[in-house]
Amino acid sequence: MLKKKLLISLVVVQGLLIILGIITIIFGVFYKMSSNKNSSKQMNKDINLNEIYLINENEYQQKSIINNKATFQIIDIESNKVLKEVVIEKN
Repeated sequence: MLKKKLLISLVVVQGLLIILGIITIIFGVFYKMSSNKNSSKQMNKDINLNEIYLINENEYQQKSIINNKATFQIIDIESNKVLKEVVIEKN
């Protein structure tokens, strides 16, 4: 009878650990998804507004000049990802 109670308690503990593991995995996935959404919404804070041009309602163009290189980037507004980039170097 003692062995039977011990086995039942081990099965119950194992079941609880499995349920806890599943809840932890689900929480981790949702946490990762929410942190990815927040990081993709961050904009570059060193942008001169005179060098940004709205192309359409989904994209804008950003121009920057660094070390005799002019960089033109077409960026998606929602995801803030660079869709196209053109670099022109001055000799």
